[in-house]
Amino acid sequence: MSEIIFDLQIFLLNLSFVFLLFFIYHKYIEGKINKFSNEILIGIISAVSIILCMTFPLSISPGFYFDFRQIPFIIGILYGGRKVGVSLLIILLSYRFILDHGPGFYSSLIIYVVMLIGLIFVTPRFQAATKFKNKLILATLAMATSVVLILTVIHFFNINLTGNGWISLILFYSTQVIAIALFILFIERAKTENHMLSELKELEKLKVVSEMAASISHEVRNPLTVTKGFLQLLQDKTISDDKKEFYIRLSLNELERAEVIISDYLTFAKPSLENVELLELNEEIDYVMKIVTPYATMRNITIHLFKAEAIFVAGERQKFHQCLINIIKNGIEAMPGSGQVTINLHQSNEQAVIDIQDTGIGMSNDQVRRLGTPYYSTKTTGTGLGTMVVYSIIKAMRGEIKVESQQGIGTRFTIKLPIVDCKM
Repeated sequence: MSEIIFDLQIFLLNLSFVFLLFFIYHKYIEGKINKFSNEILIGIISAVSIILCMTFPLSISPGFYFDFRQIPFIIGILYGGRKVGVSLLIILLSYRFILDHGPGFYSSLIIYVVMLIGLIFVTPRFQAATKFKNKLILATLAMATSVVLILTVIHFFNINLTGNGWISLILFYSTQVIAIALFILFIERAKTENHMLSELKELEKLKVVSEMAASISHEVRNPLTVTKGFLQLLQDKTISDDKKEFYIRLSLNELERAEVIISDYLTFAKPSLENVELLELNEEIDYVMKIVTPYATMRNITIHLFKAEAIFVAGERQKFHQCLINIIKNGIEAMPGSGQVTINLHQSNEQAVIDIQDTGIGMSNDQVRRLGTPYYSTKTTGTGLGTMVVYSIIKAMRGEIKVESQQGIGTRFTIKLPIVDCKM
């Protein structure tokens, strides 16, 4: 009974060696390197698998070792090519000679030289096959043929095996036929999944480009169309000077709106900071307050500001202002009647923390999760650019942003930025 358990352990150990190495390769490495490097890596993985399998064999008869080396040998040649096959043969026979250069070595020499010759002719057909079924048949036939070859050579070497010994040996090698079929199934499925994932990424990129192009076209066309209309009206010589001035002012406003939209796109596309300087947060928030307070007062919104001691961060002043204005403006617009926005500045764990809390309509968990993604806005007239710009600016400042919201209660934006020590 203990002998059977030991044989089973060797069987599982060999199987795990082959599976683990090929799993790592086909799941995480394949497709990320060039063809030449792929061949080298397949050869290395196959060689390591062969050596590990041969290090822990079954020894039914003195001088003869039985293990799973056939599987990495066949897989390595089928996926790596003929050059890999020759390298694997040299490594296999060299290690076999080191282990024992008795009659078992010569049986291995005959078996694996014949196997290599056969696989050299099978490999081009295997690599050219486009259907999984054809690859599976070729690999299974190659393994089944090698099993027959091994048993035939062993028979001619007159190994003294009992009837049960031959049955165990046949079962041991027969399971390898099933094992290689499962390995080919896993490898091909992994290759297909990697290919599909790569295609999905490319499609996602094309989708983003398409959506961005459509969004730019839609958002910029509106102010340009309005401007074009007013310029056409200016061609009418009968209109008064007051109307001309009015049309010109509206045209300039629309062009300015188009400029703001394009700037938002550029900020999102290129979030890096160009003119980085030292910013004292209390002063910067005071400046932002001067801009947003009239807008808040007009909508019957009060803003409460809680300052802290001087806190310095590194960033681009204009973009940082843009970031805070976008958040506060969104909070104001989230309160259709009246309400309040609370801005709280404090320091925590070498980070500057800016909390911006509103008492607006709030958002659902799904809305919070989608904030900052391209073209998503909770407002019917929004483009989604403002929030994207906020996330881009904070990321460029090496900070982080967190959003908490409850419907009917309000939303809180928490911005954390690394503090700069002015004493240094």
